[in-house]
Amino acid sequence: MTKRHLRFVLTAALGLAFSLPVCGVARAADHDYANECHERLQHQKDKIDHDAARYGNNSDKVRHDVEKLDQDRQWCRDHHADWDHNLFDVGIYIHH
Repeated sequence: MTKRHLRFVLTAALGLAFSLPVCGVARAADHDYANECHERLQHQKDKIDHDAARYGNNSDKVRHDVEKLDQDRQWCRDHHADWDHNLFDVGIYIHH
């Protein structure tokens, strides 16, 4: 009877040891990137606004900032995070 209980306990411990790392990976995949996406886009939008006021809407600096905003949009797409398209996809914030 004791061998049987010992075998059961060891089997349960092994099962738990192998399943815990898998559970951590599954939970990490469910991370919500919406806030980080919004912060990235808002930061870049503010930079575009600042540089547009300082150098003009058609300056190289603003074009570079818009390219960076496009990269941040792609980051959001890659992380399946949506953003407010009415705020970040209008006016000078679009790559022409």
